[in-house]
Amino acid sequence: MPYSQQLLSMKILKFLTLLFSVMVITSCSTTMRATLSKKQLPQLIDSLYQADQSTVNIRPGDSAAAAYQRVIRTNFPYVSAIFRRHGFPGYDLVGKETSNKYFLLVQHSDFDPNFQLKVLKSMKQEVDKQNASGQNFAFLTDRTELNNGCPQIYGTQVFMSGDTKIKPCVDTLNLNQRRKSVGLSTIEEYIAKCNDIFYQMNPNEKRPAKN
Repeated sequence: MPYSQQLLSMKILKFLTLLFSVMVITSCSTTMRATLSKKQLPQLIDSLYQADQSTVNIRPGDSAAAAYQRVIRTNFPYVSAIFRRHGFPGYDLVGKETSNKYFLLVQHSDFDPNFQLKVLKSMKQEVDKQNASGQNFAFLTDRTELNNGCPQIYGTQVFMSGDTKIKPCVDTLNLNQRRKSVGLSTIEEYIAKCNDIFYQMNPNEKRPAKN
């Protein structure tokens, strides 16, 4: 077995061990409710997040993509169960770091845009109370808009390359104003950062010389 596959298998095994330590899957609804209790929630979200991120460094890229799709679909029943029981978990429920991790799990659930939209509405209530990240709210807003065939609002979704371009977006003349309202940097700074990330991820690509 190639090393990358062995590494993936080890990470998934670790994830399952962590997950099953907090979620003993049985037909007993009492067990499920206990697993989704406030006390167990941060540990569960962290385990799901670790699994989500475990595929990032797998090479080649097609193997990583396939592993990623398997993991996010394995995660989804738990991600959706958390939302059904608690709504969007804000800072007061799980802490800032874990709340941000849960957002990412939802962001990666593109195969169910209706679920993303439901979470977005709940998240907006927490953002209004300063109990969730406005920046994350902007990212999920744009994701749901594009997933539902509409142009994005905050310009967070891009075609990343050495010359990054934003995906379809409404009213680009006032884009920076909208971005500022949720705590995002200017679109120019964001694109420059995306370009930097592209070259970090693709070291064999030659960055064009500046004039």
